[in-house]
Amino acid sequence: MERVEEYLEAIYDIQMGEKRVVKTNDLAKKLNVKPSSVTEMLAKLSEKGYIEYQPYYGAVLTQKGEELAKRIKRYHKIFETFFSDFLGIDSEEAHKLSCELEHHVTDEVAEKVCEIIANTCKICESCDFGLVRLDEAKAGKYEVIATPASTSSLGIIPGKIITVKENGVVEVDGEDLMISQKLASRIFLEKIRD
Repeated sequence: MERVEEYLEAIYDIQMGEKRVVKTNDLAKKLNVKPSSVTEMLAKLSEKGYIEYQPYYGAVLTQKGEELAKRIKRYHKIFETFFSDFLGIDSEEAHKLSCELEHHVTDEVAEKVCEIIANTCKICESCDFGLVRLDEAKAGKYEVIATPASTSSLGIIPGKIITVKENGVVEVDGEDLMISQKLASRIFLEKIRD
């Protein structure tokens, strides 16, 4: 399936970028494969309903193919943003890792990463996630959404309701805890509406 997705992404890039039918030679060049391999794959993609393909004319994505290509491209952007902006990995390595991961994640995994990067990313036109990092949270009650595994010994786990107080103090199960700035920047919360 990974190879199918790579072809669909390449077709999408050419089709959307150049606003034209995608030729066999375009794909061979972009994917660094032989034209005969492209022709074989285009026939398979057509059989599966991902593209409309006519030999010697070219290919265009069907709605089904475009939806899959967009999903994979979105996954790539999510992970690239997570790796580079959130984890501080250099852009070349972030791109490489994202290329590998984009084909192997589920919507659920992508959504969880979206929750983490929601406040800083510009991937979607609108975002449903109203998360805040603990180090930026105002006083009030919050649900823990994402946190490093190391906080479980403190009782801070996903789904736990905590109270953020002043000066970095957090109340968990009736006990006040001081959380370091570094750790607080890795804990994501969602405000509980009164």
